[in-house]
Amino acid sequence: MEYTEITLDLIDVTAREDSSPAASDIQPFADTEQLKRDDLTVPDYATLEENFFLLDGSKPLFPDSPAGMDFSYWSQSISDADGVFAEPPKLEISFTEQHTSAGLTLHFLPDFPALVNIQWLTLGGVLIISKDFQPDALDYFCECPVENFGKLVITFKRTAEPYRYIKLHAINYGTFLTYSDTDVVSAKITEEVDLISNTLSINMANFTLHSPTDDFNLMNPQGVFKLFQQGQQVHIRHFLDSGPVQMGTFRLATWQSADASTGQFTANASVGELDKTDFKLGKIYVNEPAENIINAIMASAGWIDYTVEDAIRSTPLSGWLAISTHRTALQQVAFAAGAIVDDSRGSTIRIYSQPPTYNHLIPRSRKFSGGNVKLLSYISDVSLTAHNYVLKSDAEQIFQGTLATGQHEIQFDAACAELAITGGTIAEQHTNYVVVSVDVDGEVTLTGKKYEDHPVTYLRAAEKLPAGAARNTIKFESATLISASNAPAIAQRLYEYYQLRYQTSLPFILDQERAGEKVALQHADGTGYTMDTIEKMDIDLTGGFVANATLIGNGVDIVLAYYAGELYAGQNTGVL
Repeated sequence: MEYTEITLDLIDVTAREDSSPAASDIQPFADTEQLKRDDLTVPDYATLEENFFLLDGSKPLFPDSPAGMDFSYWSQSISDADGVFAEPPKLEISFTEQHTSAGLTLHFLPDFPALVNIQWLTLGGVLIISKDFQPDALDYFCECPVENFGKLVITFKRTAEPYRYIKLHAINYGTFLTYSDTDVVSAKITEEVDLISNTLSINMANFTLHSPTDDFNLMNPQGVFKLFQQGQQVHIRHFLDSGPVQMGTFRLATWQSADASTGQFTANASVGELDKTDFKLGKIYVNEPAENIINAIMASAGWIDYTVEDAIRSTPLSGWLAISTHRTALQQVAFAAGAIVDDSRGSTIRIYSQPPTYNHLIPRSRKFSGGNVKLLSYISDVSLTAHNYVLKSDAEQIFQGTLATGQHEIQFDAACAELAITGGTIAEQHTNYVVVSVDVDGEVTLTGKKYEDHPVTYLRAAEKLPAGAARNTIKFESATLISASNAPAIAQRLYEYYQLRYQTSLPFILDQERAGEKVALQHADGTGYTMDTIEKMDIDLTGGFVANATLIGNGVDIVLAYYAGELYAGQNTGVL
């Protein structure tokens, strides 16, 4: 049976980072700050708790020096013969901002307590609600929708077995809702890759969900709509007879109620998250490995789920990155390094070079009628501007204005160095901006030296035009990490891309293909194959797993090209 499954993470995406967990009843080797980590792995150690483990070697022995290891919260108190504590251990969690969640998901190891009480309080310490829970699993959801809480007190009242410690290794501020089969009314995904990284596409999911209750009624105080937040994760899988296909991890963007039992949603893939914040720490780079710049961008964005191909890592780049969104900054690096950026079918942002040959075959048996082939406009010349940033010899006024007492950020329209200030002090100095401190309201003047661009244009031109063709030039002028050292190679890469003029649009039954991959596409008459790259797919998950795809290629039959010696980019690999 074929169906789609969509899981919504109804998690307060800011609560964990904002939390400050603390406990007085805690083992000296434990650390409540570890409750904030996603990557924590706590072994199921053998301890001397009564009737706790078999002597079969299945549990590792408790370490002699446990300090500094992963434990999260482990109570110092142990329950008695009835599972009761003389003084129940408490975990208090404070926040600096108000939060809202459907409850708490507590993750225990290796067994769970029998009775837990949770108090939700305001930032000022006023009790909102107190509720008891009886866990029946290691991962237990304490369901209790609460809005605008600022503090939690979790009291562990009783253990399920005698003589047990409390061992809590993680907390999620919310829960997960899964919809599948007929509850997924519709689901469509758009995957798109720019093969030259002139832009970084944002993949999207649009879906409609049905609930047997009125969960999606905006006026229902017990509904789930009030728990939705931008940035919450959405996991989509499509199930075929052969098994599940991961279709991606997205972040919730918009939601609305179609009726009391139906909700309509849009979600963006990972690259979309990079578009929400700015990268300010760009500077003047001289033969800087691309890996270093990418790592700085991702660290600034707080994004750790990414991979970079080795060949891209070591690519030296020179130039400047102005203040921009993290997405734009990453696009500048990818364009200059000859890389593709893609986040389809998962949450990982993958930065890699285009593969030389195809990964999949699309036979005509998977193609629907209605496709077409379009011949794109001929591009004869690629004009690429290389940049050379040189520090001016003379200082000049960069900013002058009246500022109030306090700290102020002043952003520059050009890279600057050797700054001086009157009317205040420089608290932070960067290439693209400065933070100044002003003690008394008054005029502040900032001077310094600006970097001046000395651009050079590189032209990759066709030596001979096709019969009847006129020269047609495409220009790239604002790629600020293009320098004299990489301009010829990037100009050649762009020129080769624009020689792929055969754009095919067709619907086909999807298998494992995804955007950015090369495929061997069988001709409609079944006589041969061309090698094309998928640039875009609109995938209908509830309409037969059909992808409406746009592909680009040179229109040359793979087999005929092999025997005629007219190959390109590894086309001889895997010849049919």
